[in-house]
Amino acid sequence: MNSMKLIRFSLPLVLAVAAFSLGAAQAAPGENAPAVQAATQIPFGFTLGDAQQPTTSHVAKLGSDVVFPPGTFDGALGGLTSTVPITGKLTIPPTNGYFVAFRFMATTGRVEIVPDGDAAGTATVHTGKDKDCKATQTNICADTDVTAKVFIKLSDVEVDGRPLDVGPDCRTAQPAAVTIKALVPISLPAPPVKVTSTFTTPEFAGCVGHEDVSRLLTGLVSGPGNTFVSNLQLRCFSTGCKQP
Repeated sequence: MNSMKLIRFSLPLVLAVAAFSLGAAQAAPGENAPAVQAATQIPFGFTLGDAQQPTTSHVAKLGSDVVFPPGTFDGALGGLTSTVPITGKLTIPPTNGYFVAFRFMATTGRVEIVPDGDAAGTATVHTGKDKDCKATQTNICADTDVTAKVFIKLSDVEVDGRPLDVGPDCRTAQPAAVTIKALVPISLPAPPVKVTSTFTTPEFAGCVGHEDVSRLLTGLVSGPGNTFVSNLQLRCFSTGCKQP
């Protein structure tokens, strides 16, 4: 079984090296071989959040947690050697949050994470289940440094049981930058990996219903020290994954 796994997960590496060698031989000095880029875009797919560790955001100012349904992170890895680029699409379903404003006022609302383009960063690839990848218990793993920029959108807000009209376009004026730095598996089977990030929530804008409540929400929610916690579960790598 171990030999079959090694063959299965070594194949993308062999193809990538072969494509690089062929492209380098055909390309003129100073030119990039187009075949290399095509051969080294290796798709992957992760599930975010599970029963043991759902995707959770802690709002520092309110001292409350927002728990999201399971999401996905699907992308592509730019090779299997050294440090390579990594990109992906983050998808987290909206959820209903409960907070206590001003330490006594019950507040509820719909919280939506809206990506501002693709997440991007780098991944340093390692091999060896009993060496560099011991923590992930896999044959291949990667130290990732990936940043997702997301807007935080609010709707259906109620304060002390009464609706607070925030309008249809109430969200942070700028995207929040959530950076994930973690050692993750890139071969199957793989256990989930807990990831944690600290981020700043920008000011809110466009929260206009009967009146503009953007400053009110900024005062209640915006600021540093918020956390993002989730379990990453590898669903697929190369075989069986769709190109993002």
